[in-house]
Amino acid sequence: MNEKSVIVCVDDDPSVLSAVARSLRRDDLEIRATESPTDALAWIANEDVAVLVSDYDMPGMTGAQLAGHARLLRPEVVRILLTGQQDLETAIDGINQGEVFRFIAKPFDRDHLRRSVDAALERHRELVELSGDRERRQRRQRLRAALEGEYRGITLVARDSDGRYAVEDPRRLAADLGWTAFAEALD
Repeated sequence: MNEKSVIVCVDDDPSVLSAVARSLRRDDLEIRATESPTDALAWIANEDVAVLVSDYDMPGMTGAQLAGHARLLRPEVVRILLTGQQDLETAIDGINQGEVFRFIAKPFDRDHLRRSVDAALERHRELVELSGDRERRQRRQRLRAALEGEYRGITLVARDSDGRYAVEDPRRLAADLGWTAFAEALD
C-alpha cells in the first residue's frame, strides 16, 4: 500500500492557510498546515515531505528564506511560493534563495494550485529517484576506492573493441599487482 504524500502548507494568514489546505485535500495526500515557518522546517527535517507550499510575505522569515532552508535540509522537497507581490524582485529572491519550482499569485485559483501541486509531486518523485541514483554512485565510488586501496590496480580494467574485458595473462597480472592468493587460485 502506498503511503500518502506529505504536503506542508505555511501562511501567516489563517484564512488563506485554511483555503490552501482545503483546496489540496484528497485521499492520497496528507496536508500539514501551519502559520509557523519553524514548525514547517521541523516537519521537513524529520519526515518525508514531498511539497512545501508557502506564502512569500510572512513576519520573521520570508517564504523564499523558508524555501532556502527547506532546500538545504532536503533538496528533494519541491517548493511552491504563493505571493501577492508579483514583481521581479520577489521572483529573483525565491529563485536565488529557495530554487522555487512555481510561483502562484494571490488570490490563487484553486485548480491552478492543484495542478501545480500535482506537477510538484511528479518532480518530487523524479528528484527522489535521482537522489537514489546519486547515493548508489557514491556507494560504488567508495567501494571502488576501498578496493583500490586494498588491491592496487583492481579498478584498471582494459576492454577490447567489443567492450569485453581484455586480460591477456591473468596469472601475470595478479602477480604484478601483488594478488598472490588470486594468482595461486588460478593455478
